[in-house]
Amino acid sequence: MTTNNIRWKNNDNSYRYIDLTSVSRDNNSIIETSEINANNAPSRAQKLVLENDVIFATTRPTQQRLCLIDKEYSGEIASTGYCVLRAKTDDVIPKWIFFNLTTTDFKNYVEENQSGSAYPAISDAKVKEYKIPIPPLAEQERIVGILDKFDTLVNSISEGLPKEIEMRKKQYEYYRNQLLKFHHS
Repeated sequence: MTTNNIRWKNNDNSYRYIDLTSVSRDNNSIIETSEINANNAPSRAQKLVLENDVIFATTRPTQQRLCLIDKEYSGEIASTGYCVLRAKTDDVIPKWIFFNLTTTDFKNYVEENQSGSAYPAISDAKVKEYKIPIPPLAEQERIVGILDKFDTLVNSISEGLPKEIEMRKKQYEYYRNQLLKFHHS
């Protein structure tokens, strides 16, 4: 579906700006934004995003900087460095698009279709030309459900393991200190 750009003229609203560093490549979520308005908005702050839009960074695209916009960021502004993909929900689940953009096939497509060497980029048009297979909605829902479970498991492991390691280090330090403490009489 078509997307819209912001109209800054006569606009007194403030927005959260999703720039190219706002999206984490580790967990495909927005990690930080900046507050902008018509007076301080960067020239690239143009793309209005809505809940369930998928944004994909077209600058240095093989870094795979993408995310699914959640309710918290609906109505906010993204950089023109993102291609905004809005699903026709009668045909496709937004998360189906998201997961397809994380595939090796899509990454290979991007590598073949990007241009430039210092700052490689791919056009929005080229991103939108990528052919995503569209099975029936029920099948998309089934597959997305499975992928969501794996995604949750992977993220809980990658977040949980460092915390567990840190706790074990503290535990080791505590016991080491206790074992090496001698009471002098």
